[in-house]
Amino acid sequence: MTARYELVDEDDRLWRPGLGDLVRLRTWDIFARFLVGQGHVVDVGGGPGTHAAHLAGRGYDLVLIDPVARHVEMARARSRSQPHAPFRVELGEARRLPVPDQTADAVLLMGPLYHLVERDDRVAALREAARVLRPGGDVLVEVIARHAWVLDATMKGLLGSREIWDDFDRSLRLGLSQDPAQPAEGGFWAYFHRPEELRAELEDAGYRDIRLVAVEGFAWLLGDLEQRMVDPADLLRAVRRTETEPSMLGASAHVIGVARNP
Repeated sequence: MTARYELVDEDDRLWRPGLGDLVRLRTWDIFARFLVGQGHVVDVGGGPGTHAAHLAGRGYDLVLIDPVARHVEMARARSRSQPHAPFRVELGEARRLPVPDQTADAVLLMGPLYHLVERDDRVAALREAARVLRPGGDVLVEVIARHAWVLDATMKGLLGSREIWDDFDRSLRLGLSQDPAQPAEGGFWAYFHRPEELRAELEDAGYRDIRLVAVEGFAWLLGDLEQRMVDPADLLRAVRRTETEPSMLGASAHVIGVARNP
């Protein structure tokens, strides 16, 4: 994972015209409706700080924690660039947060759960988030949907490759983005969830009032997405109308679970 993010510009992903705009604006819309109105937020695996900068600008007291040194440097630079709304940045990882018990009003995990490919590690990260949450605090957790790679590869015209079908077989059976016996250096190493798996993991970690929300929904499959995102209000409204429909969750590339710490 570290090798991947030393090579790839994670910041660019959320600002790319079309799909990047869709992911960023939909995520911020979900934050606006499901996060507490104010308070202390811990952004775990927050990368270069796109979401942290946005939430700090909305008045949240925020600390970003990431295991990639390059991301920590980039996030600190971003915080310095907005002195009117700074946020703190620390090096750390999801299973061992450098945060005291019961001090956060909300915890975000917008990446750790798909980079932790073992279920026990994912549940440990969720329990660690519960440790730092105040009673009644909320966790927002993002995962990649199980069929996202099949949909993405189809849109990119990759179905003529024999190797792609082996990839599909593994990812659909095991949820793994790569063969664990032969991982590619700097490749994307992740676990792809079925929506019901995310719900079960949140339940096992002790959370209640669980809601699953599609991020991109069906919109990322549109061939003219970049053009539509020039004036996205109606498209975003349509995605919001379908965001919690169980039959639509699997068509989204990402799903966010929102849950409460008892």
